[in-house]
Amino acid sequence: MTVAILTALLLIFIFIGMPIAFVLLIIGTAGVWLVSGWDALMGIMGTTAYRSVNGFSYTTIPMFILMANFISKSRIAEDLFDCILKWIGHKPGGVGVATVFSSAAFGALSGSSIASTSIMSKVAVPQMIRSKYSESFSAGLVASSSGTLAALIPPSVPLIVYAIQTETSIGSLLISGIIPGLLLAFLLCIVVVAVAIKNGSVVERSSWNERLASIKHIWPVLLLIFIVIIAIYTGIGTSTEAAAFGAFGALVIGFLIKRLNVKLMVEALVETVKQTCMIFVILVGATLFSYFIAFSRLGNSLISYIESTNLSPIGVLLLVILMYLILGLFLDLFGSMLLTLPLVFPLITSMGYDPIWFGIVVVLVLEIGLVTPPVGINLYITSQQSGVSIKKVLQGSIPFIGVLLFVVFLLILFPELVLYLPSKM
Repeated sequence: MTVAILTALLLIFIFIGMPIAFVLLIIGTAGVWLVSGWDALMGIMGTTAYRSVNGFSYTTIPMFILMANFISKSRIAEDLFDCILKWIGHKPGGVGVATVFSSAAFGALSGSSIASTSIMSKVAVPQMIRSKYSESFSAGLVASSSGTLAALIPPSVPLIVYAIQTETSIGSLLISGIIPGLLLAFLLCIVVVAVAIKNGSVVERSSWNERLASIKHIWPVLLLIFIVIIAIYTGIGTSTEAAAFGAFGALVIGFLIKRLNVKLMVEALVETVKQTCMIFVILVGATLFSYFIAFSRLGNSLISYIESTNLSPIGVLLLVILMYLILGLFLDLFGSMLLTLPLVFPLITSMGYDPIWFGIVVVLVLEIGLVTPPVGINLYITSQQSGVSIKKVLQGSIPFIGVLLFVVFLLILFPELVLYLPSKM
């Protein structure tokens, strides 16, 4: 009865729009109190806020966020898109392909779905519209691709949070997103080129001098990202050390190209603190909520129930994916993931699924939720930053949501797409 009442309260809080961090804190607190008593609650409350984020690996999160903010303040994204556009924009579909590649590259620079979508909406959508793409197609491409690629290609903050919460190797999980991210980019490019050939969407060919000049400001940052990924992949440094090196390198590059100053550096630091605090408060709430799940033995009960139904592992997986698709309609990525992992992760691993593979699938499925209403945060960001109506952004996103679902299907069918690179580390 207690679990049923708290579950009902949880759903009510979510539907009325309460921040997920407070939902987890309230339900977790009430759950521990009702199941284990006041003394147990006081003991947990006295240590949870500290212990839930007191780990060396957690420093990876603010370091990668700081690196992203330094790069964003240095306006590298604009240079990146301009460079790729100058090299391939004159080809059929070149502008759209440049948008996809820029989204992938900026995703590797930022690791943030929201940051990548916001930047690319301002930079790429107007150029695509000038190149004869429709408003809905242009905005839909950015809304669907920028955030998703940023969440898959390292350094991905959602993957880092998943790794920490499930005690999975951060380095292996980050590296495992490379092939799925590149596969998604390739499939998106096929759609873009097909539409461009039909519409005749091209831009004027740039001279070789313009192409070479466009590399001036982006090659140091791309080299920095390459070093960070290689350091993680080869084991030269931990993911935390690589993140710290990336943040410092982004700071130095910003000053060397004269795009950063003390004022912008301070703004980047303040934004990093805000974003990190938001994630950490959710983590504290998720830890408290996980205590409730453990004390109530809800996880064990769920596993036992699933086993008694004789449902096949693939059937369970499909139900979990459906659940995440539905949650994505109402919650952000971090909220959905941290709310469900205490229950879902033991269930999935008990059925023999690889935790690294499952992390990629979860993040990809939840990214689909960011482009589906009523929440669909990437839809609103794209609309706000590009000036395209929310209705047109949603209409343009529909074919690309199909591409995202197809990639999920491929990852289920061929887990090696995720596990190949980690197996070679």
